[in-house]
Amino acid sequence: MHSTIFRLSRTARRLQLTALAAVVLLGTLVAPSSSTATPSSVTAQPTYTTVVTDPNDTDGPLDLARVKHRIRVIDRTHTRIGYTVVTYSPYAARRLNIRHRHFVIELNRDNHPGAERNIRVSSVSGSLVGEVISNATRETLATLGVQRLDSRTIRIHGPRDLIGARSYFWTSTFHARESGHCGSDGGYPVTCQDVVPERGWIRMDRPAWPTLP
Repeated sequence: MHSTIFRLSRTARRLQLTALAAVVLLGTLVAPSSSTATPSSVTAQPTYTTVVTDPNDTDGPLDLARVKHRIRVIDRTHTRIGYTVVTYSPYAARRLNIRHRHFVIELNRDNHPGAERNIRVSSVSGSLVGEVISNATRETLATLGVQRLDSRTIRIHGPRDLIGARSYFWTSTFHARESGHCGSDGGYPVTCQDVVPERGWIRMDRPAWPTLP
């Protein structure tokens, strides 16, 4: 089974001449990758959106159905990144925790093999938080708020230099003792984990690449 990648964008609803001018202006930005970015006007900054779907193939409530990232260019030095994850089943946010039940986004920031940072989404004191963690030192670099959009969807966003990347992948981890499939078997713990994409990494467009020292 393979993940399916769809590229989406906001479409300008202006006069044909204005739309044509926007396409010409954006040509050099869009060229580095296959994603598209269309502003609402000639002077607006582009937004890049990528959606990756995943099959219903993992036991437990954290089976990933769809992940999305949105890159919003504000100006030449400021870009905002948003990550969204949707599961097949609803789940209680309060049940997420750091050790047994959480989501993680692994961020490859320098284009060398491996991830330099990750974002761990769990519930702390009853509230969803996204901890930005250094993979080298395990230090928590920042804590971001997480939006609960509905019973299956959460979103996290922040500045490019904190959570931007060249590529990334999602994982979900679920373990509960009372779970028939994600609890224990013969006295041994069974953890249900899903990964998107199933192979490789999700590439991000150049505006999401962080500025590194």
